[in-house]
Amino acid sequence: MRGSTLDSKAKIIVEPQPSAKQRPFALIAVLAASAFAFFFGLGRLGFLGPDEPRYAEVAREMFAGGDYISTRLCGCLWFEKPALLYWLSATGYRLFGVNELAARLPSALAALATVALLYAALRRLALPRLAPAASLVLATSGIFIAYARVATPDMILAATMSAALLAALLFTKASGRARSIYWMLSCLFMGLAVLAKGLVGVVLVLAILAVYFWVAGQLRSVRWRDCLVGLVVFLAVAGTWYVPVTMRHGWSFIEEFFIRHHFERYTTNEFGHPQPFYFFLLVALAGTAPWAFMLVPAAGRLRSLRPRNDNRDSLLTLAWVWVAVPLVFFSVSESKLPGYILPIFPALAVIIGAEVERVWQGDRSRALRAALWMTALALAGIGFAFVIYLHREPIETGGWQAVLAGLPLAMALASAVALAMHKSRAFITGAAGVVVSLILASVILLVPGLGNEVSLKSLSLEAAAALRPREKIGFYLKKEFAPVFYAEGRVLCDHRRGTTFYALHQGMVADALESEPSLILITDSKWREGLEKDSRFTTEFIASQGESLALRVALKKQQN
Repeated sequence: MRGSTLDSKAKIIVEPQPSAKQRPFALIAVLAASAFAFFFGLGRLGFLGPDEPRYAEVAREMFAGGDYISTRLCGCLWFEKPALLYWLSATGYRLFGVNELAARLPSALAALATVALLYAALRRLALPRLAPAASLVLATSGIFIAYARVATPDMILAATMSAALLAALLFTKASGRARSIYWMLSCLFMGLAVLAKGLVGVVLVLAILAVYFWVAGQLRSVRWRDCLVGLVVFLAVAGTWYVPVTMRHGWSFIEEFFIRHHFERYTTNEFGHPQPFYFFLLVALAGTAPWAFMLVPAAGRLRSLRPRNDNRDSLLTLAWVWVAVPLVFFSVSESKLPGYILPIFPALAVIIGAEVERVWQGDRSRALRAALWMTALALAGIGFAFVIYLHREPIETGGWQAVLAGLPLAMALASAVALAMHKSRAFITGAAGVVVSLILASVILLVPGLGNEVSLKSLSLEAAAALRPREKIGFYLKKEFAPVFYAEGRVLCDHRRGTTFYALHQGMVADALESEPSLILITDSKWREGLEKDSRFTTEFIASQGESLALRVALKKQQN
């Protein structure tokens, strides 16, 4: 490769580096923005949706009971996901107590590690200007920030898959001892990816690498010895949980974990997440906000990539394959959730980051200018929408609150002015600043009022406080899982289905009460009258939150 020198340690082709003063400043700036985006106000909001409280509770039961092999939810064996998230959350509980912050820390740390790994890998590939650009895009992409702040295994999968793919790319560029180390690291991270979310962690990585190696002419770079060593490393890591859990639970684990939650989840709509074929394409575009418009000029350069020529084209080719394979794989699936394609966003950050680097270097092409102006309009729209939303909500916006509420919009407009003045670097910095200021304003202004709207933490705590000895919580025509964590697992478990008790009609409530003295049911207010008028039950109001409420229900015959 012309105009290059050889790094004697790793045997990787490198180009001239920025000065020593520039390197730490760029890294510190990216990591600071990332840390703020991922950690600020991390524990202020109660658990959201069905997944967060369940994963947090499995980790709590693991931590409380000391059994780090059998994963349980409210006492039921629950083999939906592997153990890595639970192990990390349990460690968080030990260090910081059992709370939302500790449960979410693994995701936030995994996101920060992904940004740092991306930066380090691109530096290692002798792409010193692309490294901060791609890392900054990743750290300020909407969906990446969102998943960094929730207690689910998606971010840990994204981190481990990214590490495996980047290490494999470095493996193709290195020789000698460094080559072997990179390959073993890639296989190690594949093992961790399987511990994070199952077989998808290795299937997708191998599929991406197979396509990339074929396109880049690297198929012969992997020797039989590499495959054997890699298999040993992979099995040693993945086996830390899969071997003991299979030995302990046998076919029941295999059937539930692999057959039901892998193959049936992929091939059927049993879990109720149907979406159109193009769903993930929309998620990919929306998830890169506010940078999505930069994909347009990036796509225009796709045909000019020559992966066999240099590190930059090799990386960009891998990135496009990294995006395409999971998109196709999951688009065929019958079950679709946005988090499934989270691992593609580091690759999208590389693709977009290459365009940001061009802007930083003064590229004035028509396609890039159009993308920048569309980005500026999107940022201004986000700022205006935020101000309008705050105005409609019962939120105090006087004094410093008004300044904070208008900060994202002010930064967006300032960025647009910088773009109009041909100060492209100021625009890029300002665009990232809009995202950071939006997080700042949202956590301070929105989170305190949103708590009761998006999480049933308050109702769950009141219901848990009202529980009598041996009494448990159940659900009636309402799939809401916050109580499983906030009631510390004191939720009735349906052992036949291996999940929490969820009644679809009053007869199921009556059947459950045959073996329970009473239940506190979490339900909607519209079902209250039916329960109160049922001659089989006595009911007692416990608490309400919005349209949700908690009722103590018992069979009348048990009260005589």
